[in-house]
Amino acid sequence: MRTRVHNLQRKENRLMFGMLAPSVLVVFAISIVPLAYTFYLSFCNYSLVSSGPASFTGLQNYLKLFQDETIRNSILVTFQYTILSVIFSTLVGVGLAIVVNQIKIGKSFFRVVFFVPMMLSGVVVGVLWRFLFNTDLGVVNYLLEVIGLSRVNWTGSAQTAMASILIADVWQWSSYTFINTLAALEALNPEPLEAASVDGANSVQKFFYIKLPSIMPVIAVSIVFRTIWAFRSFDLIYSLTSGGPGTSTTTMAIEIYKLAFNQYDIGASSALSILMFLLLTGISMIILWNTMKGDKK
Repeated sequence: MRTRVHNLQRKENRLMFGMLAPSVLVVFAISIVPLAYTFYLSFCNYSLVSSGPASFTGLQNYLKLFQDETIRNSILVTFQYTILSVIFSTLVGVGLAIVVNQIKIGKSFFRVVFFVPMMLSGVVVGVLWRFLFNTDLGVVNYLLEVIGLSRVNWTGSAQTAMASILIADVWQWSSYTFINTLAALEALNPEPLEAASVDGANSVQKFFYIKLPSIMPVIAVSIVFRTIWAFRSFDLIYSLTSGGPGTSTTTMAIEIYKLAFNQYDIGASSALSILMFLLLTGISMIILWNTMKGDKK
């Protein structure tokens, strides 16, 4: 009997592994292999315009990352953009979720309306906001003139270019935090809230002492994904400012593109890609670890 059960388990395991094998092979082919090849190229001197093979140069490309002022600036811009984007999109998303959660009639309408921007591609959002920020014909500058303010060269000035991509990014991605937070609020157990009301707690106290601690894991997961997406953002920034003016909005993703396809330096581009991958992995693990640590407390 044991032998028959053991044979059945072995057959089920073979079937399971056989069904998983195609997916694992596809993931391996499109993720692991390119990552490994990029890691290899990061130690090589390889140019797209050179007919010769890649030559091993050790850590030279990684040293270049910290010696080149443009690359160092792209790292700082990436952190600035990511931090501000995640903070503002989280605050706006959570705020919208709190407001919509109080609505009794038409909640589904607002859920759909606020969710739509996230469904658009980064290129579409970038082009859309480029028209809105147009100095002469843009709606944003028209509204500024209506209230008595002067026109602003949103994407053509180093002082306002970062603000322009942040506005576009928050408009698109605050909906992600919004939809997650709203779902978490709707799923809350009403009994603790009712008990707090009986004890005389007001709405602010119930939110900060009951609702917010309960939905923090959901917000933390949203922050992790928003950090990943903002850190590697390319399409929205490139279609809106192309990393300019100058290098004021040149993030690591934009710099990787320029190194590879403008300067044809695949080695340095690969090294910066690996650095971005390691930074992003480390940041995500720190956020998740702090969240899990807070849940245990």
